[in-house]
Amino acid sequence: MPFTDAPGFRMYYEIHGDGFPLLLINGLGSDHREWLCQLPDFAPNFRVVVFDNRGAGDSAVPPGPYTTDGMADDAAALLAALGIDRAHVLGVSLGGMIAQELALRHSGRVERLVLACTTPGGKAAARPSDAALSAFIRSPEGSPEEDLRRMIPFLYTERFAREHPDAIDTFVARRLAHPTSLEGHAAQLAAAIGHASGDGLAAVRARTLVIAGTEDRLVPPENSQRIASIVPGATLVLLPGAPHRLFAENADAFNREVLAFLLGP
Repeated sequence: MPFTDAPGFRMYYEIHGDGFPLLLINGLGSDHREWLCQLPDFAPNFRVVVFDNRGAGDSAVPPGPYTTDGMADDAAALLAALGIDRAHVLGVSLGGMIAQELALRHSGRVERLVLACTTPGGKAAARPSDAALSAFIRSPEGSPEEDLRRMIPFLYTERFAREHPDAIDTFVARRLAHPTSLEGHAAQLAAAIGHASGDGLAAVRARTLVIAGTEDRLVPPENSQRIASIVPGATLVLLPGAPHRLFAENADAFNREVLAFLLGP
């Protein structure tokens, strides 16, 4: 199994395909296994690097809390360890926050940037509802499955959950089989809450695609509009009716937009 200690802790990663490098950055409590809908489309076109952020998956759980700039440094250390000078970068949710900081702190490493279902944080952000926030706070006394099920309404549309219960069960089973510890989840959540790129995103120099779903109940799509208004020359795509996990529920449309952007002139 491929690991590196380059970020200062044991980090798990995988490489799929050949071509120009494409780094995929996960969201809160997620790991490399969540890219199952992207790898079949991306790997034929790119050398796709997937990895587990600190605190999740098969990577170590250093003491928290974490910050998005520190997690961006982790990603940069991984690229350096792999001998990758420059890569396209795609981040979803918390991964999108990390990708923002990567493009700001390590601009020379980012060729094109995709920010999906994410937020600029701080005063520039449209906050999620209290119900959405509380759904992602885990308790030591809680059932792991109940914790996951509580998140579902904020990750998928009600219609999809009703019509595809097997897909929801598969998602829950995958997370339960490879759980994120309470410590890792809390430390990553602190990074998401503390993120604040805001107007600093005006310094992003990478060509940027900002993409979100119009029915995102966790990270309001207004956040993507705000990011696109700050990042110079950014392209904004809002997928009608898509939820927070648009890369899963609306994978075909999501992949099509991302590939058109990354492979375009």
